[in-house]
Amino acid sequence: MMNKLTSVVCLGSALALSACGGPEQEDGAELAQQSARLTTATSQGCDYEATTVQITTSPPQYNVVLTRTGGASCTLTTGASVVLETVPLNAPGTVSLSGSSLGLAVGFTMKNGWSGSAATIMAVRAVDPTTLSTTRNGDIYCDYMTGSILTGSAGLNSTGTNLSVSGTKACKINGRSGTYWYGTFTDFFTSTTAPVISTI
Repeated sequence: MMNKLTSVVCLGSALALSACGGPEQEDGAELAQQSARLTTATSQGCDYEATTVQITTSPPQYNVVLTRTGGASCTLTTGASVVLETVPLNAPGTVSLSGSSLGLAVGFTMKNGWSGSAATIMAVRAVDPTTLSTTRNGDIYCDYMTGSILTGSAGLNSTGTNLSVSGTKACKINGRSGTYWYGTFTDFFTSTTAPVISTI
């Protein structure tokens, strides 16, 4: 229940994002059997869910998994799933999943490497709902050696074409400081136009 509540808070307000995305402390045995941070979306008549699952404890690794769960008008294979990313060391931040007729959009923060000093980035992926393949990688990085993105969320607009992203950071992006960052991918599924990222 707390995981679902946290997901709602994270998606609802950029100002609340500082409370989201931190790794949870659990016993290794519990984590090995637990799917956390459940998020759902619908695309092209089928329902999908994204989960974060710890797969090893020493060193810790986490899979971000996308699964097709069915749907009243879904004609595709129920239960098909794909690992979108294997994340090292720290649990990824709360996964944002949204869908439209054009595809699925997934966002989460993650450690960008096995070094303890590796920065945290905002992972942004477009996924084809039929093949479950990643069709676009729009990851967002801080400027080199300036720090990390702390939290982030992503969501499609009402037409399902543009993707809005936002969160908090402890770094510079495009040379700009500030606690909060936000931006938009225009025509997220059908173009490769980079987002315009602003900070406040």
